[in-house]
Amino acid sequence: MPQYWDAQFETMPWREVEAYWRQELRRQIDYVRSANEFYRRRLKDGHPELSDIPFLTKEDLRSAQAGAAREHPLGEIQTVPTGEIVQVISSSGTSGRPVYYGLTRNDLACWREALARFFFTAGVRPEDIVVHTTAVPLFAGGDPYFEGMRHIGAMMVWTGGLSTARILETMKYLHCTVLQGTASFDVYLAEQCSRVLGIEPRELGISKVLGGGEPGLGEPAIRQKLKDLWGAATVREIMGLSDVLPGMWAECEEETGMHFCAQRDVAVELVDPASGEVLPWEAGVTGEPVYTTLRREATPVLRYRSRDLVRVEGVGCPCGRTSPKIRCIGRVDDMLIYKAMNVFPSAIRDVLLTYFGESLTGYLQIVKDYPEQVRFDTPIPVDVEVKSLELDLAGLKRNMEQRVRDSLNVRIEVNPVAPGSLERSEYKTRLVRVREGAQRK
Repeated sequence: MPQYWDAQFETMPWREVEAYWRQELRRQIDYVRSANEFYRRRLKDGHPELSDIPFLTKEDLRSAQAGAAREHPLGEIQTVPTGEIVQVISSSGTSGRPVYYGLTRNDLACWREALARFFFTAGVRPEDIVVHTTAVPLFAGGDPYFEGMRHIGAMMVWTGGLSTARILETMKYLHCTVLQGTASFDVYLAEQCSRVLGIEPRELGISKVLGGGEPGLGEPAIRQKLKDLWGAATVREIMGLSDVLPGMWAECEEETGMHFCAQRDVAVELVDPASGEVLPWEAGVTGEPVYTTLRREATPVLRYRSRDLVRVEGVGCPCGRTSPKIRCIGRVDDMLIYKAMNVFPSAIRDVLLTYFGESLTGYLQIVKDYPEQVRFDTPIPVDVEVKSLELDLAGLKRNMEQRVRDSLNVRIEVNPVAPGSLERSEYKTRLVRVREGAQRK
């Protein structure tokens, strides 16, 4: 098999990629201006540079769809007649009313090719038998992922919507080699295997584990846990966005960060979440990716703020790909404030699993007193699931609280809980929950 799905773009010098984006942006601006009043209002005359275009947010898109009607069901962001739209994809709606995006036949063809490139980077090959666990076809990780892997030529086994027992039985009977799911569901399936099938998950023959949909696989403790549970040769993190393209970042065989894989279809910038200043793609830089679709016909988005928080791991790679590599370290919207210090829930999880992973199951939750709570003037409550209640819980609690204070300069209040007591999910497992009975403040 070739090393790349699209060698031209995957190995193209980054400056040439950016020159291609400038060329395509001019064409895209002309297109949206001619077809869409929403963008005519937002864009200056002529051909502005990418950094001169105003940011687009999820709230902007929700507002643009608020007045949708039967003849224009996708609202102001719809750029083609309804008769040309052949499929609709939805955001998850976890942060409010879902936003719906349309796809023309050309859009679908672009997505299929882009997602094949994405999954090929992540290691999927025609000889693989892939169990695809996402249950909801309307979501970006449902049908689009299925089509992308099938476009590679892999044997697709879409088990989404089946019970946990049926998924595991199907994996066993069909000798699946690749598991694709959210990071938390990949762990959940492994934990259920011995109970359901009477065998350890490593006996099923899964050699590749792909996980995305939430931060987590960038943390060495979670990655190693998945390798150990499944006996997998490789565990790779993947990431996309329903609003832009379901798959845009994927790890290669080096497993040292996710490459940007969507060069043909999407321009990406890195900006400071607070100031909006464009940042360089340099190792160690932390920022928020901002995306512009270059070829989407039905519902294009220009300078869309992802609200993801990523860290650049490097540029260039022994694999030969030239795009930056990143880790997703959280969501800009998830930031908490302990007194005067900012902290992300994923950072607390990272510290606890890095230093105490041998004593923990890997599940923990920050607990809020009310849904909108961001500020904590007393230590941040954290329910931490331990492997056994026979451990020295008082000592473990004290050590975890001290380690987080030393590492992050914030205080937490650890509440050790029994194994299996925190909620598991067949999609994404919540890292933050609201205390039972809490009221909106």
